[in-house]
Amino acid sequence: MSGRPETDHDRTPAQPPAASEARRHRLHVVAPVAPARDAGDGRQILPGPAGDDRRPDGEGELRTAEFGPLALELGGRLPRVTLAYRTWGRLNAAGDNAVLVLHALTGDTGAAGEGGWWTPLVGPGKAIDTDRAFVVCANVLGGCQGSTGPASPEPGGERPYAMRFPLVTIGDIVAAQRRLVERLGITRLVAIGGSIGGFQALEWATRHPDLVAASAPLAATGALGPQGIALHGEAGRRAVMMDPDWRGGDYAAAGVAPRRGLALARMIAMTTYHSRESMALRFGRNPATRPGRYPAFGPTFDVEGYLQYQGDKLVDRFDANSYLYLTRAMDLYDVGRDGGEAAWLDRIAAPMLLLGVRTDWLFPPDEIQALADRLRARGKDVEYVELDSPWGHDAFLKEWDLLTSIVGRFVDRALAPAPTAAPAAPSPLSWEEGAAR
Repeated sequence: MSGRPETDHDRTPAQPPAASEARRHRLHVVAPVAPARDAGDGRQILPGPAGDDRRPDGEGELRTAEFGPLALELGGRLPRVTLAYRTWGRLNAAGDNAVLVLHALTGDTGAAGEGGWWTPLVGPGKAIDTDRAFVVCANVLGGCQGSTGPASPEPGGERPYAMRFPLVTIGDIVAAQRRLVERLGITRLVAIGGSIGGFQALEWATRHPDLVAASAPLAATGALGPQGIALHGEAGRRAVMMDPDWRGGDYAAAGVAPRRGLALARMIAMTTYHSRESMALRFGRNPATRPGRYPAFGPTFDVEGYLQYQGDKLVDRFDANSYLYLTRAMDLYDVGRDGGEAAWLDRIAAPMLLLGVRTDWLFPPDEIQALADRLRARGKDVEYVELDSPWGHDAFLKEWDLLTSIVGRFVDRALAPAPTAAPAAPSPLSWEEGAAR
């Protein structure tokens, strides 16, 4: 590799000024959505342009879908749910060529297109080929990029939920996604994502196998370990909640925001996305090359300025309370909850790709490989691939050449039509074929 790859954790995609301002204040410009039509089998399908009501009008535009009450896994319910999403490509007549791309912790719906966080992988002729696939990326429940979350107004008023928003889980996030999937007329999908997106892919495979044609949890296991909970989760949450401007979560009503606390939380999290090797390759012990954003305490290092920059950048595009809720959802996830891991793994009914990164300590590759071994022992069609990358957890947002080969092959086979008769030899796109393609 030449130079240092960029990642969604390292940069904010370039946007026109109006879009940037809308994101900063969480005012979301969305395309109008016409009423859904009845598909004749109980499904309500969102309309598209004249001549093809299976394709959304305005590929890649931010859209929203609204749903009625959603019962929550930990109790209670949300009376109304909005999900923001974007789509690319065309849904076929059978509704079975969908790929659901699941974003990372502070990600958004912008998976593809100019400035997209997975643009090298999603688009015409790319690993997730929008000439063949109908790609959907939705902002998660609890987020702040157009979907219902703690910054959303409470029912019957304009006051944000803030900390009155109920706890949500990965299960709730996926349950809301299922409503969107069904609203769009999708009958089968490939679920793919990294980190907290990998948790969602695993949740799809185990809790909603009737809709899953294949799944790819990347850089994720069945549960986050204690070191990840401690540093990525709790230390970051306490940084936010100890900021005097957090105001018990009601900072919006006071016209302030816990900028210092959220920035510190991001600085802590950024260290978990790197590895010892990536820190050495990029920063070493090099002295600071630009002024720091905080008063210096003696000579400073380049890595300090990087962390300060990343912290300050997040506060302009992300809600602090959403950060609390989503890191807690990440910590709480356990694929074996309510019945044990074996029972849920047995429900997986489609091929699965598990991907680890040699230098990832947030989700260590040996734990991901062990999950693959347990799946294989239960007779599941699972492939484990380990990226030999120095970039740590962030490799699923950086290693474009490696990911193009791995993801492209997997998704290509998942979207292949089932043979109508047993062929004399394996189909060029069959699951039985190895990596030769």
